[in-house]
Amino acid sequence: MSAAGYDLNTVSFREPTPKRHVAQIPLYVTVPEILTSRSLGFHNRPIGFTDAVKASVYSSFDSVAIDPDSRKSDNYWGGIFNFEFSHNGKLLVAACEGKQVLIYDAGNQKKIETIETAHLNCVNCIKFLDERTFATGSDDALIKLWDIRKLDKCMKTLHGHSSWVKNIEWSEEEHVMVTSAFDGTVYAWNLNDRTENNMLFEKVFLLSGLMRMKLTPDGKKMLITTTAGFMIIIHNLNLLTLALDLRSFRPNLYRLMQTSEQCFPVATTYNYLFDPKRTRNRIEFIDDFPNESEVISSLQIHPHGWAAVSRNLNSEENEEWTAVHDIQDRDAKDYEDSFMYTEDCVDEYTFDTPSNDESADRVHQRPTDLWLGYTLLEDYNALETTAGTTRQEMGIVSSGLIGSSAPYNAYFQNHPDERNKVILNLKRMTHYIKEKNVGKGFIKEVAISPDGRVICSPYDRGIRLLAFNQSCQEMSECVLDEPKELHPIVEMNDYHRDVVVSCKFNPMHYQLVSGCLGSQINWYQPVL
Repeated sequence: MSAAGYDLNTVSFREPTPKRHVAQIPLYVTVPEILTSRSLGFHNRPIGFTDAVKASVYSSFDSVAIDPDSRKSDNYWGGIFNFEFSHNGKLLVAACEGKQVLIYDAGNQKKIETIETAHLNCVNCIKFLDERTFATGSDDALIKLWDIRKLDKCMKTLHGHSSWVKNIEWSEEEHVMVTSAFDGTVYAWNLNDRTENNMLFEKVFLLSGLMRMKLTPDGKKMLITTTAGFMIIIHNLNLLTLALDLRSFRPNLYRLMQTSEQCFPVATTYNYLFDPKRTRNRIEFIDDFPNESEVISSLQIHPHGWAAVSRNLNSEENEEWTAVHDIQDRDAKDYEDSFMYTEDCVDEYTFDTPSNDESADRVHQRPTDLWLGYTLLEDYNALETTAGTTRQEMGIVSSGLIGSSAPYNAYFQNHPDERNKVILNLKRMTHYIKEKNVGKGFIKEVAISPDGRVICSPYDRGIRLLAFNQSCQEMSECVLDEPKELHPIVEMNDYHRDVVVSCKFNPMHYQLVSGCLGSQINWYQPVL
């Protein structure tokens, strides 16, 4: 995902013509009915009261302010990649492509501070750790800690990642900061202890193709998205033992085993990580999407920890979808049939004594493995050409994943049922919607309202608010047998001069903000 800069001479600053579309929302309780009920002494809220109020409020959202500084060519900050409100909702911090960090007063929507060179490259993510301290992550692979009361210099610069930092999370239970980057690593930082030059940190997870990482609000689950079209849930999260528990687990190999319906012994030995009875760092994959997803580029968690909202691209990068997956704990019975057996793992190291000729033949089959073709450099330089054709000798070498050594055999002798067993994934998708495929190469960050009823999604040069059903009810009241399309409540088209890539709800008030690639920041609130 590139973060290419912009030339001021090529950026269009023309003002768009806004278009706002509001869906027809059925209101089961009207204001006169509420007033009549109250006058008769019935103070209890009637059924549907809260849904009607929420639907009315969210359908009334409209733009109320545009940062005037974003109109000035000498204050061009590039794309607005991320937002974060303070815990009390009074401050907004924006991460900019042009290395800046902007701080706003959310009450009057005025910019109060600019950190001109917060990082050496694009600022990607921001996270408030408490009311006065926030952390920023950048393409310069650094994480910086800032005190809102003294912004002329950062409190601390943290070194550890080797590529673009894309997520910063805070685990209240373990009191550690958790970060992820495009180097495939997840680090846990103990901000209370430090070495001579830096904070103590530990690499707790490693995955090639890691895109995004989020923690649930209670810190009990970690969600990870990938460039291979699947998500990982780590249930019963224990950061202190995560690195030890998953020290040699290879999620991509296990995913390959699922899709190819072949088994690799080195992967099946980790079936115990998927056991629903496991009480610490239990693994589960999510792979049901409305499309052939490839890159799951953005991720947000429902404020109650009920669901994960993600946005993905297909392999051709010509389709974008937003999907909602239920991530709550499931009954152990749901997992009883979620596996398959293959016959591809039987090899010459089979410890069962063959009872007939067919079994004897199977004993001497080559083990299922991944193989790599190679040519020695000296052979490549001395290729022989005869009659216009090139003869090239190839060799093969085992990938080392076969797991035919004594430790694997010992494991399968003690766990014979695991040898050919491949765990399958439960269906967890509840809602979905297709998005506009614009702004190629840039990640679009979705947002969820504090009450969990509404999703805000970047939509070309505007945004749209999406609900789980046409009545704007909570997700818990929209239980479905099959996945259903999200219901657009409001579409605010052409509210920006360029493609919108970020949005965020205020955690305390009915307030929303969005940012585009053209530096523009828009504020929204109900206009009744």
